Amino acid sequence: MKPVRIGIVGFGAVGRATASIISQHVDLIERRSRIRLEVTVICRRSGVRPQDIPDGARFVSDWRELVAAPDVDIVVEVMGGTDQSLQLVRAALEGGKPVVTANKNLLAEHGDALFALAASRNLPIGFEASVASSIPIVRVIHESTTGDRLSAVYGIMNGTANYILTQMEDRGIEFDKALKEAQEEGYAEADPSLDIDGVDSRDKLCILARMAFGGRLNISRIPTCGIRQIRAADVRAVNRLDSTIRLIGSAENTESGVEVSVRPWMVSRHSMLARVRGVNNAIFVSGSKIGTQMFYGRGAGGDATGAVVVSDLIEIGRDLVQGHLRARSAVGFVDSPEMKICENPRPVRWYLGLNVKDQRGVVARVAEVIARYDIHLESLGQEPRMSKDELSLGITVEAVSEPLICRAVDEINALQFLTRPVLLLRIE
Repeated sequence: MKPVRIGIVGFGAVGRATASIISQHVDLIERRSRIRLEVTVICRRSGVRPQDIPDGARFVSDWRELVAAPDVDIVVEVMGGTDQSLQLVRAALEGGKPVVTANKNLLAEHGDALFALAASRNLPIGFEASVASSIPIVRVIHESTTGDRLSAVYGIMNGTANYILTQMEDRGIEFDKALKEAQEEGYAEADPSLDIDGVDSRDKLCILARMAFGGRLNISRIPTCGIRQIRAADVRAVNRLDSTIRLIGSAENTESGVEVSVRPWMVSRHSMLARVRGVNNAIFVSGSKIGTQMFYGRGAGGDATGAVVVSDLIEIGRDLVQGHLRARSAVGFVDSPEMKICENPRPVRWYLGLNVKDQRGVVARVAEVIARYDIHLESLGQEPRMSKDELSLGITVEAVSEPLICRAVDEINALQFLTRPVLLLRIE
């Protein structure tokens, strides 16, 4: 059987895992799919140790050499970023070679142009691994729910952030310690900004919302807030309310437009979201006929992502061997209208976490700001046994729209007695 020859650009955790899975499962893949995958070329700018190069493959340092290689049938892009990776994917498609990518940032920013180019060349782009790692959510939305009108897609979309939050909750440790442990375990990069600042979740949500609702969505229109500001005292305060904190990406299609955001939520400890722990992801899809469905699995780690890359390679490789290579439908990217964003989202309840200096009138000043915006206070609590130099207050308010609570929080943040910005959590 003539093998389907694979070139992998980027040989970090995901690239190595992809090559390893192909090598270890080559016979299993052949029995199940009737194709034989073979890694022929790998590329990494910083070099690769000779013992790490897959048997039968060769190493190149320039991705252009890999893309042009006659012994590469499918190009795998797992290098990350949006500069070189954009040039790489363009060059591969223009050279007549299909692409598999795990790069959610690339597709969120440049998906329109890349899918249009792929369609013009009648070539597929496999991108299942770009969202939620081991969860086949792209196939679910693209194939399994096409007969229904979807109304919402939301959930925990970043395994690194979820690992940090659950470690803080389970062990009472501070954010910095939990982050360091995530890096030591290989769940977080040396620069973790994309994960902890919500950017990774934003890009994944952008892709899913486009596919679910069939419209173009610029990532700049997605309000995004991460978990960098969360402290152990915040987690304890929320726990006392029988709740916990999760970073949620949410897109809901309403009559007034799409409500979309990435931010920390305060969720009941008895909810399904609270039960998603460690590096796992959980994505919920709601439709008028299917109701609400939950998809759960590992959301971080090279093996989980590599396995999904291989699944795309098998699907494209099967079409290649059978002579039926074709562009895939890219709903929400190609010939799609601009998505209308809701300017006035529905009211929801909110939690405000404040760290303040121990001064007279603090609570009264905060309550005054909240009342000025006609926001009704629901509860107020204080972290016990804290230093007099800094007190921790937790406030919940009745349902108001996000723009309104954000204006109130901006005004509270300007008060001189705050020692750090207000932690704002949506209560769900």
